[in-house]
Amino acid sequence: MRYLKAAFFFVLAVAGILFGISNQDNATVHFFWYFSKSYPLYLVLFACFLAGTVIAILYGFISGGDMKDKERRSNKHVEDLKGRLKKAQAGKTPFTPPGSIDGSPGSTP
Repeated sequence: MRYLKAAFFFVLAVAGILFGISNQDNATVHFFWYFSKSYPLYLVLFACFLAGTVIAILYGFISGGDMKDKERRSNKHVEDLKGRLKKAQAGKTPFTPPGSIDGSPGSTP
């Protein structure tokens, strides 16, 4: 899998370099109505790609993307505990709450 990722990155890097070499023309960028400047086309496209990436990352942080992962892990843990409780209630395995030594409810370390 590591080699597949490296090969994919290499292909993307070569494609990006070829894209930059083939797009050497100038593009005029108009900043609203008071300023215009000519830049190479590859630089304009790279700046737009970079700005989009930064905006997407910021949106992920603001919208709580990491909290969804924590919620998913917590839900999985709750489902696991429910399954263990059902097995214990059916008499298949004794249910020992966290912190107990011999299984009796009053004994804690």
